[in-house]
Amino acid sequence: MRIGFDARMIGHPGIGRYIRNLLNGLLSTEEAIEFVLYGDPARLKEYSGAERCAIREYAAPIYSVKELLSNPFAGEGFDIVHIPHFNVPFTRIDNLVVTIHDLIYLKFPGTQRTLLKGMAAHVAFDNTIKKAKRIIAVSENTKKDIIEKSPAAEGKIDVIYEAADPLFRPVDDEAGKKQVRDKYNLPEEIILCVGSLRMHKNIERLIDCCARLRARGLGHKLVLVGREDPKEASIIKKVKTSDCIYLGEVGAEELVLIYNLAGLLVMPSLYEGFGLPPLEAMACATPVAASSAASLPEVVGDAGVLFDPYDVKDMEEKICSVLHNEELRKNLINKGMKRAEHFSWQKTAFQTKTLWAQCL
Repeated sequence: MRIGFDARMIGHPGIGRYIRNLLNGLLSTEEAIEFVLYGDPARLKEYSGAERCAIREYAAPIYSVKELLSNPFAGEGFDIVHIPHFNVPFTRIDNLVVTIHDLIYLKFPGTQRTLLKGMAAHVAFDNTIKKAKRIIAVSENTKKDIIEKSPAAEGKIDVIYEAADPLFRPVDDEAGKKQVRDKYNLPEEIILCVGSLRMHKNIERLIDCCARLRARGLGHKLVLVGREDPKEASIIKKVKTSDCIYLGEVGAEELVLIYNLAGLLVMPSLYEGFGLPPLEAMACATPVAASSAASLPEVVGDAGVLFDPYDVKDMEEKICSVLHNEELRKNLINKGMKRAEHFSWQKTAFQTKTLWAQCL
């Protein structure tokens, strides 16, 4: 098969991880697949699998008029064109497969910087549903959201799960863990949260929860890892005026070590299309307490403790239950490692390749 793949978002913290791991899984299969990657050639050449792919420059910004009116895939003779987000051009593209990760811009309009961009997201979504031959949803919850927004999509959606990057694992390197602890001045007892500083991530309630925990004598300190969103000034202010430790974005290798140092990962989100941090933590033998909202129960299963993300008291009690109950903690670690193994990028790649073949 000859595949045209829109890889402009390969550097994105979420979709970029999907692109890299999916391509790695597909390139490791025995079947010959000819990939042509579209995006910034300099950035694409940094991708480890780039030498096995052709690269085409594609500079149109996401959600731009230039993007909507372009068709960089024309004349290439592709069997499949795969776009990993709902930003499909208005022009004709045959055998188009689209991955939709979440509907955050549609369900939480405040996540867009301007009204115009919010309107553009709706237009882009409707166009994607119309043009796509098949749609990959990364969870049953995302599939449900898509159908609620566009009932016509129901017959062409397949759920194909994501997985933790194989990099995430238990680490015995005590020197490496000490180095990252010293670098970021991390305490011995850590409650970790991984996610951008955005409204739907529910960071403010988590900060309130951790303040309550410290008031009742719990020694763990909240450590936040993730990208700032400049328009979320109130969240940034709360983070920086609290006693939590905010690291910003960190590289994947350091993040693995930080997961290994944490006593617990807390994922308090109000909405996730999939939610990779719980699986990453589980793969690192770190127990998980997560929100009961959206896709997170689907991902976590019975391998983590779930709480009501709108109820700070419930969040507090569930976190305490993990940190104070050693038997529960060990049980969650064992279940979590098995749960993480249930998801794999090899499985994701196989299912994606099978879907492509069904489009021909």
